Amino acid sequence: MSGSDRIGAKDRYWLAREPKEKKQRGGIASRVVMSGLLSDFGAWLRIHLRWRCATVCYNRSVMGHINMLASSFAVALSEDAGERSGLALSRQQLIEHLDKDHPFQIALTGEDDLLRIGSDEYADTVGDLLFALGAADQPGMPTLGERLIGKLGPDWMSRLNLEAMLEVEAVALHHLHRRNETGKLDHDALNTDLENVIGGRRKAIMDDLLAVMSVELAQSPYFTRIERTGDPVALTSLFESEQLPITGGFFDQRFVNYLSAKPEVLQEINWRQFEGLTAEWLVRNGYNVELGPGRDDGGVDVRAWNADAKPGSPPVLIVQCKREKRKIGKVVVKALWADVHAESAYAGLIVTTNDISPGAAKVVEARAYPVTVANRNEVLRWLTAMRKPAAGVCL
Repeated sequence: MSGSDRIGAKDRYWLAREPKEKKQRGGIASRVVMSGLLSDFGAWLRIHLRWRCATVCYNRSVMGHINMLASSFAVALSEDAGERSGLALSRQQLIEHLDKDHPFQIALTGEDDLLRIGSDEYADTVGDLLFALGAADQPGMPTLGERLIGKLGPDWMSRLNLEAMLEVEAVALHHLHRRNETGKLDHDALNTDLENVIGGRRKAIMDDLLAVMSVELAQSPYFTRIERTGDPVALTSLFESEQLPITGGFFDQRFVNYLSAKPEVLQEINWRQFEGLTAEWLVRNGYNVELGPGRDDGGVDVRAWNADAKPGSPPVLIVQCKREKRKIGKVVVKALWADVHAESAYAGLIVTTNDISPGAAKVVEARAYPVTVANRNEVLRWLTAMRKPAAGVCL
C-alpha cells in the first residue's frame, strides 16, 4: 500500500457525512416522509438521528467520502474490526464474514480498483463485521441516539421527546470526542451540559447514557480505540492452534463471542481449544478444574472438584471431550465409566460436538452408569451463557 493510499488513523476515524446546508435542517422530516421512501416513524427517526449526528456532531472539515484502493479498504476494515473485536482477520476472512449480498463483497473479491466509500457505509461495514464476529449485538453501526433509545426501551419518549433526545446525543458525542482526545471523560462538564438541555431529566437517563457512550467509544470507527485489552488474536488459531491462554482462563473470551455468533463452525475448532472451552465452562460454574496435558492424558481430559473440596479428595467429575462428527459409541461410555471408577469420582461427563448414540445411551441406562452427556445443543447453550459482547471502554 503506497503512502498516497494509506488513510491516517485519525482521519479515518473522523470521516464525516456529506455537509448539509443549514436550510435543510428544518425540512428533512417532511421531505423524507413526503417522498414516500420512509413511511413509519421508526425509520424516519433512524434517518434523522444519522443526519443530525452527521451535521451537528461530526461537523469536521473533511470529505463525506474517500477514494481508496480495495486493498487499502481491506486493511482499514481489518484494523478497525480487529481492534474492536480482538480478532486479527485476513482479507479472505473479511470476505467470509460479510453476507454474500453485502454491497462491498464485489469490491473486496474483485480487482484492486479505486473505490469511493461513504463514511456511513464504512462504519456500517465495521459494524457488520463486529456482529458477525460476535462482538456486537446488532449489525451495522447505530448512532449513539439509536443505542440510547434501545437502552431506554419502547417507552423512551415518556422520559425524553425527540428534540431532547437529539440534544442529549449531541452533548454526549461532544464529550466523547473530548474523551477521545484527552483520555478522560469530564463527568462534571457532562452533567452540567445535560442539565442545561434537559434539566432534572438527566438523572433518569444518566446510567443508561454512560453505558451506551462506553459502547459507542469502543465500537464506532469515528473514535480512535486507544485502550486495548490485549493484542488481537488470529482467528485462525481457534481452528489450527493447540495453544490455550496462559493467563485469564482456559479459553479466550473473544472465541466465546465468535462461536456464539457462528455456531456452525463449532465442529471445526481445534480439539485442544474444545477442551479449553469445556474447562472454562466448568470454572465459570464454580468448579476447581485441572485440564489435562492434551496428549498422553490417559483418556481423561478434564478433572473437576467442588470449590470446597479438601486437598487430595477424588474429583467430582471426570470429563472426556469429543469433537467428532460421529455420535458417541459404547466404547467411549465404557471407558469413561472405568476412569470414574478407578479415580473414585462421583460422575463422568462426555462433552461432544455431536450426541450420544442410541446404543450407548441404552448401555448407560441399563448399567446405571453415572455418566451424562453435554451434546452439541448443550455446548451452544454454554456459549450463549458465557457470551460477553459489546464490551465498552471505561469512561
